Amino acid sequence: MTMKVFLTGVSGILGTDICHQLMLANHDVLGFNSQNIALADYHDVEAKVNAFQPHVVIHCAAMTNVDLCEDDKETAYTINVTGTQNLAVATQHINAKLVYISSCGVYGNGKTTPYTEQDATNPQTYHHITKLEGEKMVQKHNPNNIIIRPGWLFGGTTTHKKNFVEARRKEALNSLLLRSAADKVGSPTYTADLARQIIHLLNQGVTGVYNAVNEGCASRYDYVSEIIKQLNLNSKVEPVSSNEFPRKANMPDNECLQNYNLNEKQFNQMRNWQDALQDYINTTYKS
Repeated sequence: MTMKVFLTGVSGILGTDICHQLMLANHDVLGFNSQNIALADYHDVEAKVNAFQPHVVIHCAAMTNVDLCEDDKETAYTINVTGTQNLAVATQHINAKLVYISSCGVYGNGKTTPYTEQDATNPQTYHHITKLEGEKMVQKHNPNNIIIRPGWLFGGTTTHKKNFVEARRKEALNSLLLRSAADKVGSPTYTADLARQIIHLLNQGVTGVYNAVNEGCASRYDYVSEIIKQLNLNSKVEPVSSNEFPRKANMPDNECLQNYNLNEKQFNQMRNWQDALQDYINTTYKS
């Protein structure tokens, strides 16, 4: 069945890949970014949703700069919570499914092993507080939902501002020594793999909360070292404390996730992060 999909955040690294994968599967996609939808304005959201009459809304748009969220909490709340609430209400009115992209950071601190969906949430930064509040808005206003908690996203084109791999490549081209935190751990996750996983869940007709990350955990140091190695660059990566990179936002030490619900329901299509990274690098830099 061809789905009509209303996609916010279409210009971001995840939105770009979701749009691409949906179109490859011959679905009908209408994409929005901050230039053509005012998520904080319910009437604008409602009018655009009603005009398209989608089967599914995938909500990728968010204020994602965690330090900026600490500085401008009002805007962070408006975009991440009010905007999400508006979409949840509008989609419920037309019986559309809402897919909400949350964050690995909603679990906060408390474990040294990977988090599962059964673990308590305890966000430590304002960005992650608003992402969890967004989850609650979705659950309150539209029970026909899928909530995705992704890992450290990589992907997109080399021109995307938030392309982590490209940023490290440029850094390595300008310096023979890179420094990266060895005490922050997470799950590097390829946006194309995540996009395909989301489409698979939509095809199954399920609802609920799902961690969705490429398999395996890595420190920032491990992650950056693998990027430099796979790009065949000569720079050395030095492991350092995260104290060397002071931030306003109190980022969790452990953001590593396990795809417990995906595995339990036999929906997990996510490969290990090193293979996913190699695929992305081969596609982006070597093809």
